[in-house]
Amino acid sequence: MQQVAVIGAAGKMGSWFTSYFSQRGLNVLAYDINQKMLKSSPKIKVQTSLVKCVQNADLVLVSVPVQKTPQAIKDCAKNMKDGAIIAEISSVKSKTFAALKKTPINLRPLCIHPMFGPGASKKVDIRVVLVPVRNEKIELQIANEIFENANVTVLPNAKQHDKSIAIVLGVTYFANIVFAKIMLSGNISVLKQVSGTTFTLQSLLAESIFTEEPELVIALIRENIYAKRYIRYYLKEAAALEQLVIAKDSKRLKAELHGVKLRMQKRQDLQHSYDRMYEMIDKCK
Repeated sequence: MQQVAVIGAAGKMGSWFTSYFSQRGLNVLAYDINQKMLKSSPKIKVQTSLVKCVQNADLVLVSVPVQKTPQAIKDCAKNMKDGAIIAEISSVKSKTFAALKKTPINLRPLCIHPMFGPGASKKVDIRVVLVPVRNEKIELQIANEIFENANVTVLPNAKQHDKSIAIVLGVTYFANIVFAKIMLSGNISVLKQVSGTTFTLQSLLAESIFTEEPELVIALIRENIYAKRYIRYYLKEAAALEQLVIAKDSKRLKAELHGVKLRMQKRQDLQHSYDRMYEMIDKCK
């Protein structure tokens, strides 16, 4: 693999990948509808058209908003050379996976989800999710070639991916957007002065979410059908807990907390999680 084309190179993740491939010594062709945001360099050549960008590339990486990814895959695929890899990195896979399945048989599709943001270091180990399209073994080899020393997790299908991401990102983003609005109702400066470890981590997470592109946040909580279901479940559970608080029923509230704790302990080492929280805080100091 010598030449890589990044479609959507002006976006945050597109910029990350453009820089990543350039640092690895590959020739990078960059295209984005927002041409003014792109700059050429010895290793990065800005292209004025999508066709010109993809036609000779060994790897085409599609990094555009979720809603536009299926059409971008189609537009790229019909102009690529035989044997080239076409990869997409969307956070919601149902439609993008289907688009990859329809690509010509002479292309090698790759359905991946980088589980990191554009602020991630390019020198540390990273986590990537792979959803096999045609041949898991070959696609896993390609993913490991693209991401050196990456921790690649294989999920069996797009449905499993979207159900998992609905909780991992969808509900997490939704809950933190609400949390941020509550923070804004108070004096954030004072809150941080009196905060402990838990609030420090939670506020950092909530604040960091708002550095994301709005299109990504919207896709995570609206385009993923499973996220909608889990958000409704979240609100239902929050309302039930609220009723126990309002009723001042300490006995039932304690029983609820104890029940959740027991179920969590069966699946996770809670003390280990507690220790990790403080490790993360220490690293941030």
